[in-house]
Amino acid sequence: QWVVAHTEPTKTELNGILFFEDRFGWMFGNKGILQFSQDGGLAWNRLGSDLGDANLKEIFFHNREEGWVVVSGGRLLKTTNGGETWTERYRLTQPQQGFNSLTFASRKRGWAVGTNGRIVATTEGGSTWKEQQSGVTDDLLHVRFANDKRGWVVGADGGILMTDDGGRSWDPQRTNFNGYLYRLDVRGKDHAWVVGDQGAILRTTNGGEDWERVALETPHTLVNIAFADRNPGRAVGWKGTILRTTDAGRTWNEQESGSRVDYYGLTITRTHVWVTGEAGLVLKYARD
Repeated sequence: QWVVAHTEPTKTELNGILFFEDRFGWMFGNKGILQFSQDGGLAWNRLGSDLGDANLKEIFFHNREEGWVVVSGGRLLKTTNGGETWTERYRLTQPQQGFNSLTFASRKRGWAVGTNGRIVATTEGGSTWKEQQSGVTDDLLHVRFANDKRGWVVGADGGILMTDDGGRSWDPQRTNFNGYLYRLDVRGKDHAWVVGDQGAILRTTNGGEDWERVALETPHTLVNIAFADRNPGRAVGWKGTILRTTDAGRTWNEQESGSRVDYYGLTITRTHVWVTGEAGLVLKYARD
C-alpha cells in the first residue's frame, strides 16, 4: 500500500528523489527546493541555500558527499559536501537554452543533454566539458550509460540515440513512435526501458536493435521508470499513475496510489519504492 511519507511545506513540485546506500536521500524540485535525509527518509532537512530559486531538473551522486545537479539556465553545479553548497562547473552562453539530464559512468566520465540536440561530455570528472555531435536538433530529455562506452539518450519525436564509443558518435534507433520520450532505465548493456507520452513504454533486450512497445491500458503520459534489477520495476506519470511489473517490463499492472496528482520522481531502494510529484507530495511503498 502506498503511503504519504512527506509533504514539502511550500507545496512546490518535486521533480525527483535519489537515495544512496538506502540511508542518505535527496529530493529536489522547482524554486531551489533541495531536501536531505540521513535516516532513510523519516526526516528531511533543507539544503542548498545558494541554489536560489532555480528549478532543479536532475541530481547525481557518486557517494555521500560528491554530486551534481542540473539547474535551469543551462547550468551544471557540483557539490563536495553532500549538497550543502554548490559550485557552478559549466554554463551555456544562451540562457534560454538548457540542460535536462546528467549522468556519470565513472568518477571521470560523464554526459549532460538538453535543448536543441545538445550533448556535452567530460573525461576529467567535470572540470571541463566538451560538446559532442548528436546529429539531431530535437530536445534531448534523459541520458543513461550501461558502461563508459555504451549509452542512450531519449527525447522529442520518439527519438532514441545510442553510442558504443562513449559519445564520439551517436546513432538513431528506430522506435516507430513520434511522441516525447521522457526517461529511460538501463540494466546491463542489452536491457533498457523507456517511457513517454500517452502511456508509452518501450523495451529492448538486444541493446536497442529492436524496441518493442508494450501494450498498456493507461492513456496517461508516463515520465519516469526504474528497475530494482531486471525483473521488478515501476513506472509513474500523470493523473496519479503508478504501474508495476514483475517480468522485466513485458506486462504491467496499475497500482492505486491514493492521489490524482502528476508524479515525476521515482527511485527504488532495497526496502522501499519512492515517488515524488505535484504539490510537494512524497509517497513510499514497502517492497515485497
